[in-house]
Amino acid sequence: MIPLLLAAAALPPGPLQFRAEGMRYQPNERRILLDGDVHLDRQDLAVTSDHAVAETADPAKKAPPPPRGKKKKGNQPAQATLGGQEVERFTVDGKVHVVRGQRTADGEHGEMDVPQQTMILTGTPAQPPVVRDGQETLSGDRILMHLDSEDIDVTRPHVVLKRSLPVDDNQKQKPASPVRIEAQNLVVHKAARLAKFTDDVVVRRGDTVVKSPKMDAHYDQDGQLTLLQMRGGVDMRQGDRRAVGQSADYDAKARTLVLTGDPKVYDRGDVLFGDRIDLYLDSHEVKVDKAKGKLHPEIHKDEEAKLQ
Repeated sequence: MIPLLLAAAALPPGPLQFRAEGMRYQPNERRILLDGDVHLDRQDLAVTSDHAVAETADPAKKAPPPPRGKKKKGNQPAQATLGGQEVERFTVDGKVHVVRGQRTADGEHGEMDVPQQTMILTGTPAQPPVVRDGQETLSGDRILMHLDSEDIDVTRPHVVLKRSLPVDDNQKQKPASPVRIEAQNLVVHKAARLAKFTDDVVVRRGDTVVKSPKMDAHYDQDGQLTLLQMRGGVDMRQGDRRAVGQSADYDAKARTLVLTGDPKVYDRGDVLFGDRIDLYLDSHEVKVDKAKGKLHPEIHKDEEAKLQ
């Protein structure tokens, strides 16, 4: 094994340690090639892969140091050096595995930008990159991990939220169905306990499917899902029942979906209108504020045709 030590000014501060079965330095291309059982370790980060390439900075483009006696203001950029060479980017390939605290991630290809403190994971259509955090899993076409925080950006995410729905005391033998979420884009703000889904959001739980252009998912301090907020038009289907509205809030604890903004419910030929509609997803109960209704199947068909 060839141990490599990289000093880093990243957050949190600490050395980056590399080891691999083989190393080759290409000074003209400003590259260092690592092959076979590659390991990258920092205090809060561990990355393994089959191969890696370290790209060093161009000395001609390096900014001159500040004059002696003068301190540079603002945050200093993260740096890593190897043999006196400043490393700007690491590219890892083949069985990429990332561990950071309780969170793990896997992909076939990864790119770490040292100054920007980001890592992008990609994979294949058959095996996309995946992030696991406790019982929750998140996959997508492209996963961007912010290494100076716990935020994540995901392109075309697929999320499974298992811990968000605890088992009922009266149904201990029947675990609650997990919430599955798909969208075009996702940004996770860990510190704010907020996940923002945008563009073609689809939420699935059991036989319930809810669609909306955008949705915010809120968590408590224990990481439990508390609230889903959907805006810009909401369409819910559960078996033969359909509900629509401009906005909807899903209470994870009560397992209710509250529709507002000209909400309507269609159920077996009946149509219900009101200022607010509460749908109890486990019991199929419905509560309508200032309710109005149409109980004729032919009217139901006409109303539903207008929404197609």
